[in-house]
Amino acid sequence: MKNRLVLIIVTVLAVCFSFNSKAQDSKVMVGAGLGYATDISNLGIFAKGVYMVNDTWEIAPSFTYYFKKDYTNWSSLDFNGQYVFSANEKNSFYAIGGLNLTFWKVKLESSDFGVDDEYLEGVGDLILSELESNGSDVGVNIGVGSRFALSDKMYFNADIKYTLGGTNYLSMGVGILYNF
Repeated sequence: MKNRLVLIIVTVLAVCFSFNSKAQDSKVMVGAGLGYATDISNLGIFAKGVYMVNDTWEIAPSFTYYFKKDYTNWSSLDFNGQYVFSANEKNSFYAIGGLNLTFWKVKLESSDFGVDDEYLEGVGDLILSELESNGSDVGVNIGVGSRFALSDKMYFNADIKYTLGGTNYLSMGVGILYNF
């Protein structure tokens, strides 16, 4: 899972650094921040990219890794489109719609059940010393967001969206975006 996260971040940064345009003409923003998901009930960190197709439409992929809680690791990969319904040089407000992939992994060890490993010796395969399960769900995102200029190249970003599908949850995130 960590290898996927590193690969996604490196790919997004490589694409963004390959653009050779002036900062004020740039159509690419990249950033990171903190998020919270209701049914996951935990904080996470996210990396986000924004490509401004035109004045009205943006493409905004993101990846969120939620901190481990109750023996479960969660992460989500979003492929969103953003419809900008109000914008000026300092801020913008937009609607969010897109595809979501939510990944989960549960890992329990014998110590999690209150059984010491020394009691498992000699028993063989009769008692499981580790139980692991993982999976993914596909969903659809719908929400709203905003960006406020902190400087010529830095923006404060806030999103709230609901994911409908195999895993239903409301997620909120705040972060910083850098305009290349």
